[in-house]
Amino acid sequence: MNAEPGKPTPVVDIEEIAERAERGEDISAHFPKTFVAKQRVNIDFPLALLREIDAECARIGITRQAWIKMACAEYLRSTGVGTGVDHVGGKGAP
Repeated sequence: MNAEPGKPTPVVDIEEIAERAERGEDISAHFPKTFVAKQRVNIDFPLALLREIDAECARIGITRQAWIKMACAEYLRSTGVGTGVDHVGGKGAP
């Protein structure tokens, strides 16, 4: 989807993009490079653990969600399971 300078970028119908995705085609060119796929999950934590997490979050000044993502990413890196993706900010994030 790299248009030449001075030429307008062709508009592609969203339905066409969806059909391409359904066929398994690469549609990443239609999304900004900052796009990071996400999936919402629900996790039940013991209250005592949440209190400890919240205390640590307050100490270092980040949200609970950010701390949980950071802790998971750190664990994966420390065990060698990590894939090279920055799990907190997305691939290639500083």
